[in-house]
Amino acid sequence: MIKIGRFLAFTAISLTFAASALAASAEALLARDLGAAKIQFGQEQRLYHYFDIYREDENSTQALLNSPTGRHQLIWDRISYATSKFWAPASGSKGLFAGEGLYLAIDPSISESYGKMLIEFKVKPSTFYINLARGIYLQPDTIKAIYEEHHLTADPDYGIPESMRISEMTLNMILQPENARFRLLLQKALQAENIMMAEYVWRSDLDVICGENSLQTAFVYIGTNPHLPEFSSVEMADVKQAYPAISLTAPEKIASVEAQKLISLIRVNQNASSHPEKMQNALTIYKSEQSLQRALGTLHGCSQ
Repeated sequence: MIKIGRFLAFTAISLTFAASALAASAEALLARDLGAAKIQFGQEQRLYHYFDIYREDENSTQALLNSPTGRHQLIWDRISYATSKFWAPASGSKGLFAGEGLYLAIDPSISESYGKMLIEFKVKPSTFYINLARGIYLQPDTIKAIYEEHHLTADPDYGIPESMRISEMTLNMILQPENARFRLLLQKALQAENIMMAEYVWRSDLDVICGENSLQTAFVYIGTNPHLPEFSSVEMADVKQAYPAISLTAPEKIASVEAQKLISLIRVNQNASSHPEKMQNALTIYKSEQSLQRALGTLHGCSQ
C-alpha cells in the first residue's frame, strides 16, 4: 500500500510538473492568446489580387494564356511564389510593410496599379483570420515566456515590457534578422490555431458605395499551403480586357463580370452627390438590394 501511495504521489507530481511546463511554453501561451482573438469569416467572401505575368510576351507564356489549363498554371505559379515568400526571412520588405506575400484587397479597384491580371478568391466561411488593425494584446504570462525563452531580447535598461501587442507593426518587426526566433514562434502559434489570414488597414474605394461604414481593410494570406484549402475557388478575372483574344471559361466570365460590376459602381458613384443617388446607381447595376449585398459581403460594412 505504501509503495502504491508513493507511486501515485510521484505520478501526480510528474503530471503537475508536465502541466506546468506546458502552460509555461511561449508557443502554447501565444497560441492561446491568438486563438481567443481569431475571427471566422462566417460567409463566403470575394477578395482580389492583381499581378503581372512573368515574361508575358514570350511564345510559351502566350500559349499558356490561350488555354484554361495554362491560365490556371500561371495563376497557381503566382500563388505558389507568393505563399512561399511571406515567412521566408530573406524576402525583405522591398517597400512593403510586411515583406512579399499574397495580399488580397476587398475591392477589385484599388489595386489596379499592381498588374494586368486580376485573380478572384472566394474565401470559405470556415476560414479564420486575426485583425491586426485593432491588434491583439498578449497576456502577461505570454510576454514573460516569450522573453524568458529568448524569442525576443529584453531591453537592457527597461527589461521585459509590461505590455505587448500583435499588430501591423509586428509584421514589420519580424522581418528584422534579430527577431527570427520570434518570427518562427509566431508562425507556429498561428498554425496551431488554424489562423491563415490577417486583416490590416489599407485603402478601399468602397466609401463611394457604403459611405462612412466602409471598412478600410485588406488581407494577407499567412498560411503556407500553396493549394489554399481556405478558398472555395480561385479564378482569373480579365476586368481590364488585357487579353481580348482569350476565350474565357464560364467561371472566369462570372468572376470577370462580378468584378467589373463592382468597379463600374465605384466609378459611377465617385460623381454621386447623395446617398439616395448612390443607391440608385447600385440598383441600376445590381437590379436588387439582395444582389448588391451578395456582391459586397459583410466585410465591406454596407450591411451593418
